[in-house]
Amino acid sequence: MTNNPQTDVLIIGGGPVGLLIGYSLARQGVKTTVVEQHDKVQQPMYGRACTLHPRTLEMLDQLDLLDDMNQIGYICRNSVTWKDGKRITSRGWHLMFDRMDGTFMDYCLNLRQRYSEDVIREAYSHAGGQLYMGWKLEGFSVHLSQNTDFKVTSKVRRAGADNELMTIESKYIIGADGAHSTIRKLAGIQAQGDRTSFKLIRIDGDFKTNMPDNDVGFASIESKSHGNVLWAQLDHGVKRIGFAATPEMLARYGGSLTEEQAVTEAVKAMEPFTLEIEKVEWWTLYNVNQQLADTYLADERVLLAGDACHIHSSAGAQGMNTGVHDAVNLAWKLGGVIKGWYAPEALQTYEDERRTAAQYLIKLDKTVSAAVSGTVPEEYKGLSLDANELWTKITSDSMLFNIGLGVSYQENIFNKYPLTGMISAGHRGPDSLLMAPGSRVPARLYQFTKNTGQWSIIVFAGQPASTKEHLNLAVAGLLELQSTLPEGMVRFLTLIAGSFGGGNSLFGTPRIGKFYFDPEYAAHGRYAVSTTQGAIVILRPDGVLGYATTLDDTANIGAFFAGFVESS
Repeated sequence: MTNNPQTDVLIIGGGPVGLLIGYSLARQGVKTTVVEQHDKVQQPMYGRACTLHPRTLEMLDQLDLLDDMNQIGYICRNSVTWKDGKRITSRGWHLMFDRMDGTFMDYCLNLRQRYSEDVIREAYSHAGGQLYMGWKLEGFSVHLSQNTDFKVTSKVRRAGADNELMTIESKYIIGADGAHSTIRKLAGIQAQGDRTSFKLIRIDGDFKTNMPDNDVGFASIESKSHGNVLWAQLDHGVKRIGFAATPEMLARYGGSLTEEQAVTEAVKAMEPFTLEIEKVEWWTLYNVNQQLADTYLADERVLLAGDACHIHSSAGAQGMNTGVHDAVNLAWKLGGVIKGWYAPEALQTYEDERRTAAQYLIKLDKTVSAAVSGTVPEEYKGLSLDANELWTKITSDSMLFNIGLGVSYQENIFNKYPLTGMISAGHRGPDSLLMAPGSRVPARLYQFTKNTGQWSIIVFAGQPASTKEHLNLAVAGLLELQSTLPEGMVRFLTLIAGSFGGGNSLFGTPRIGKFYFDPEYAAHGRYAVSTTQGAIVILRPDGVLGYATTLDDTANIGAFFAGFVESS
């Protein structure tokens, strides 16, 4: 028996979502412990989630994880669609790449889940996180009346001969333990949803085919017998094929398939092209179901994230992307609560924002999973579209959401209606190229606003000759505001429109924090800020716009932060 260790946050589930929450919190100085019942290092599971979309890549970049993932994964910037052996340009995955404007991560990264986990796990370890692999949660209890911050007591047991039992005390407990979440069940949280008749097959392995352009990243084959067939180039030269297990197919095999039978059907799915499967690394046949947890937050101290909250098909490649959005959204809010920056009630915005996104995703998934299975739902039959045409319409209409750049949140304490610019609060703040003083190489705004739990207050100074008077007011007001906020909660940047030569020709120009040049006015333009008037823009730790106002309106900035910052 191990004596009761204490941790700020106990995370059940050592998959990518659980590890990412732990790592994100560790970057903020919050003590975390991750418990995972399976030995992930030894587990020969390569499959499951594999495609990461642009907004997810931006978030991972903000957490200093993307470079290591890019070193392993397959960068996808194109796709091809086939029907009856002929190329079709009017529909298919390539439409996705047409919508990737406004980001420097204008690609998808195909990286199987095991390798994503490896990268995040190593980063978590280097950040000082505590991982118990091969331990299983037996139960937990929440005692809100206890006169201690550590109100959650959990029992975890090590698998194997020693069968060691450990009691862990924590301030919060998070269930990131998948679709069959133990935390969700023990907390008494119900998951509502639908069981469908659709079944999908996914096979990863070493394949050979005569299909042209099979290595561009993605391909789809509009099959008469296997639905809309997915083809994807993955990491390490591995490819994935996915297709519908139709009722007719299943009837031939008595209702289920063996690996050998799934391979046989994969070869048929690729017709008229040939397919030779040299090795299968992973495969699955699964029912498409959609479920959503009734709540993401229970007993004030229990939180859910990832598949523990929402279940849907892989048809839109949303699983890990949605999980990353959950993890990033939750981590900065929970970190701030634990550090005393925000009241615990701030965690309600995590559920409000992410549950709304999941509701939209599940509604979308019902149509997409039917379409890729070759079925047109009853409510869409009036459009006179076949299943492939419907798939194109639905995915095209929702593409910005699918790739994450269009995910947005409603007004709440962290998102207030801006008084300047054209970016709505709750929407992603655009990235842009800047120049550091003395540098000949551009850098991105996101490189100066890394996600460490800090807010970024950006002074768009415009052209100092026109804005200097208002800049004086802005800097004075922001310095006064800084003294009222918790230490380390905000960072400041000043962006000056224009390019300047040798020396520091800006002596006397009011500024706060580090300053950078916006030589082509690109950043000012992306945020719709006049170079003759300037503005103050506030980005949340996750890069979402929180608020924006004019240079001489720091009083409203103070009011914005007063709406959620705990007074000392």
